Amino acid sequence: MRTHDNTAVLLRRIAQLEAALGRLSEDLGSLRSAVAHQGLSPTKARGVRSSAAPAKLPSANASQALASGGLAGATARGEAARVKWIKDGLVVPGQQLAQAWGLTRQALAPAADRGEVFAVKIGNRLYYPRAFLGLDRAAVAAVCRALGDLGASEKLMFWLREHGALGGKTVTSALDAGVAMAKVERLAAAWARERGAARVAAAA
Repeated sequence: MRTHDNTAVLLRRIAQLEAALGRLSEDLGSLRSAVAHQGLSPTKARGVRSSAAPAKLPSANASQALASGGLAGATARGEAARVKWIKDGLVVPGQQLAQAWGLTRQALAPAADRGEVFAVKIGNRLYYPRAFLGLDRAAVAAVCRALGDLGASEKLMFWLREHGALGGKTVTSALDAGVAMAKVERLAAAWARERGAARVAAAA
């Protein structure tokens, strides 16, 4: 009976991860568009990598797991996708964001605890959306708070996606163009509700 219960738990977890990977696959086009929209080139991406210690790349075992199915394969594919975010220049190390905002790197942790920023963990380091660099702290904090307790990857997708409700613009571009903060916050709250409902459905 216990073996059956454990199998059910594993199958449910696999379904959750596959659902998350499905959402990531849907967002690949948005990620590519975001790279082009931000004017990032391979040269610039290399510049971003050179300013930070290299992320821990997937091990040989993880590479083998990429080709396999199930829990291990899903986990390895997720890690590989995150490493690519660094290569594409979509995320930056904490030191770079702190310098842009005139803070110490240590000051970012309390801000994250308050829900004012978020970071994605890649390897053994924390990285922040590059989109934060072009905005002030108050604007970033307002949007991040509206995203609630979503996972970091889902929050990142919100920042990178070109939203129809924002005239086909990313959050950063929309705010730069004068779109009202209240409108962006409402969109963020709706995104959080939608993604949160999807997670609950996957776990059921």
